[in-house]
Amino acid sequence: MLPRPFVPAAALACVAAAPALGQVIHDESVHGDLSGDRFNPTAYVLGLGSNRIIATSGPGDREFVALTVPAGMQLGALIQVDYIGDDGVAFAGVDDGPQFLVDPDAFTTAGMLGWTHFGPVIFPNGSDILPAMGTGFGADGFVPPLPAGTYTFWLQQTGSEVTYELDFVVIPSPAAAGLLGLGALWTARRRRHV
Repeated sequence: MLPRPFVPAAALACVAAAPALGQVIHDESVHGDLSGDRFNPTAYVLGLGSNRIIATSGPGDREFVALTVPAGMQLGALIQVDYIGDDGVAFAGVDDGPQFLVDPDAFTTAGMLGWTHFGPVIFPNGSDILPAMGTGFGADGFVPPLPAGTYTFWLQQTGSEVTYELDFVVIPSPAAAGLLGLGALWTARRRRHV
């Protein structure tokens, strides 16, 4: 039987190492503009760790991105890495599924999974904005982390143009973290007996 402290320590080690494993998945200066079509968002499957998006938004530039969290994983955090521009507040909304079904022109948050404003007026860089999204007024709401599945994010700045970098941090689900811990224990025991 495994000692009880071992599995949580292994899970924490996976989470601590997660940001180092990731990458910039979309940089508008390299890959072009994120989709402005909520029914056909730019789509990515997220990997374990850091999954960064760098984009520029201004008046009339709605951006939609559908992000799939693979089985055995969770979206553990959404970090505001950087935010550059004169208008210090932007908008982020999330809906579950491969499309954003709430009409942005309806001026309602009803039916969204969650939303928040972000930017340096609201959050300092380095902040996790996912918990605030889960408590957005009028939305369905959620408590992070978000489980495996597809989520569509709506990102928008209606004031002067800003550039932002967001990091979608994926962590193992508790069951997967436990399996990683068992694997690490098995490897350590095997090395001792060799």
